Amino acid sequence: MVRWNNLSNYSLSFEGKEVGREELVNKMMELYAPDVVAEVPPHDDEQIGPVILRGSELVRKWIDRISRTQVRLLYIQRRQTKRQFEGTKLVYSTPLPWGGVGISWEIIAAWSRREDRRKFTGPGSVFLQYNAAGKIDRLRLYVGEISEVTAL
Repeated sequence: MVRWNNLSNYSLSFEGKEVGREELVNKMMELYAPDVVAEVPPHDDEQIGPVILRGSELVRKWIDRISRTQVRLLYIQRRQTKRQFEGTKLVYSTPLPWGGVGISWEIIAAWSRREDRRKFTGPGSVFLQYNAAGKIDRLRLYVGEISEVTAL
């Protein structure tokens, strides 16, 4: 989550060049296996339904596009409470029959569009399958009921 939230934390030089963006994308890509399969929300307002990305090159393009078009990324893990004030962050995990481990958790996603700074948010969940080498083989990122945040 930290690497994801940092994707927009780069600067522009006086010449208008992006400084540090490529390093952030590379750092994020260290997490993925070469043959990763990712099911992600659409990045285009016209598209309905999830997008399936096969291979790290397509995942890199998707992450690169997010780093160029979104700012103030804040994907936070939801807490669950039960008779306590702050609650706890739950992560569900299970060993996979083919090796590795699957994990999942709930999130609240928030971001702004770089072009006009319009803010959006939505509830979601993350499902990851790690292989025995510790790389992500499969990613499912769901963000539903995306709403624009407007001032009252």
